[in-house]
Amino acid sequence: MTHDLKWSDAPPGEVRDPVGIWIVRAPAGNGASPARAKPRAWGSLAAGEAPPDWLDEKERNRLAGIPQPAGREAYVFAHWALRSVLGSSLDCSPRSVGFLRQPCPGCGGAHGRPAIRDPDPGREAVEFSMSHSGDHVAIGVAEATIGIDIESWPTPESVADYLPFLHPKEQQWLGGRPDDELVRDFARLWTRKEAMAKATGQGMAAIMNRLDLTGQPLGWRVRQLLAPPGYEASFAVPASVHVDVIVHEELPYPIPELAQA
Repeated sequence: MTHDLKWSDAPPGEVRDPVGIWIVRAPAGNGASPARAKPRAWGSLAAGEAPPDWLDEKERNRLAGIPQPAGREAYVFAHWALRSVLGSSLDCSPRSVGFLRQPCPGCGGAHGRPAIRDPDPGREAVEFSMSHSGDHVAIGVAEATIGIDIESWPTPESVADYLPFLHPKEQQWLGGRPDDELVRDFARLWTRKEAMAKATGQGMAAIMNRLDLTGQPLGWRVRQLLAPPGYEASFAVPASVHVDVIVHEELPYPIPELAQA
């Protein structure tokens, strides 16, 4: 049973932009769950095993470079999840959804925001963003530009390693917290930064210590999402957008190999 969550930040009378959010856990036996059952179908993804035929060439090359089976499983599930959501949104087969990269707004290189390859010219353009961490995937779909991120709570040691690279105001905001609050609030802040990096298409290097995300950045709205225990999630949209959000817990189309197993 799913429990879709609906909320809006639109004042009365304002135009609402629909935003679909999916926060989904990989099925047991697939993904990065430490207590997963025996892998089924593609789930083992041993080194040298043929990848699913619906991945494109770039995705297959990236998959081949992931050393751990759990990482490969998580990658495959996340990329099916994105196709599942977009296939449903575009009323087409998930297998037919292809991707390209828009030009980077900083350097013009082909590593900017992802976009749908060969979109239907008769349909409204769809913007999307995807993130995965551990055995969870977060996907955002909207008519406006969107960036989304989900992160599992780090260790205090990891926080200590990354803390010096944050904006000075962010370091001050996190300073003095006990370990349990520190890992939660660091993860929360990190998802805000990643969501902004994805929304702008500039990447984390461009905003890491240059943009203070303890508040709302100029020209953008960053919203925290209700995430599973041990995770944090956020999304970012332009400040002009008042959102009407539905958060889903299940994919429109289950991953094929699991459905047939």
